[in-house]
Amino acid sequence: MQTRWAIIAKLLAQRIIQGAYPVGTVLPNETDLAEQFGVSRSTVRAALRELQQSGMISRRRNAGTRVESPHPLRGPESYNQTIATIEDVVQFGAQTNRQVQEIATEIVDDRLAALLCCPIGQSWLRVSSLRTTPGQAAPPLCWTDVYVAPIFAPLVRERIGSYPGLVSTLIEEFAGHRTAEIRQRITAIGVPKHLAGPLATKPDAHALEITRAYLDAKERVFILSRSVHPAGRFSYETRLQRQSPANGVYATGKPPGSDPVN
Repeated sequence: MQTRWAIIAKLLAQRIIQGAYPVGTVLPNETDLAEQFGVSRSTVRAALRELQQSGMISRRRNAGTRVESPHPLRGPESYNQTIATIEDVVQFGAQTNRQVQEIATEIVDDRLAALLCCPIGQSWLRVSSLRTTPGQAAPPLCWTDVYVAPIFAPLVRERIGSYPGLVSTLIEEFAGHRTAEIRQRITAIGVPKHLAGPLATKPDAHALEITRAYLDAKERVFILSRSVHPAGRFSYETRLQRQSPANGVYATGKPPGSDPVN
């Protein structure tokens, strides 16, 4: 017997496939959908989460639920994420489970010091964990090493075992230290040999490595995360929009063609 949210997800998917909600349109809000189907908002939210994980829709705070594809793009073992804000990164933590594998003190070497912008030999806390999809018997989505600045290490070490969200939200909630900016780099790699077992894949299998540096208002790195996502388990999406010219001048204040295309 299917759960209510699964039935709602199937009905919404059918409407998208049939063109009732074309790609690019915004779905009714949770309250309206709950009234349409005669269910609770939490049931609608679970149904929308299922469609988001399939790649059919994207969800962003203050922007609504947008139709991205007329058919599922991802299988049950993958995670589809649309990123535009820091809040979207936090959403990943809210929709996946963390399974802590190790908590240790890491002595910063020269390579890590360059990323953390800190002296070589400094001690940072490292939290290593697997991310999984709630309620699904599927391989882990990724392995993540999170490095935490010494000043916040005791707090994170004490609370990380029972805290469901990201380390950045933990620090903001209990220490009041906010993330002002995230700098991100995505690299194609082979799965490191020591992670092949935990990730249930083969050594050197195709993967994405995502490195995120969390900066505060003074542009200081206080968290660094490095995640390894085996191929087929994670999809990363962004939206690129052309800037509209105003009186023949683009928003940058420069005419078209004045800068090289990167």
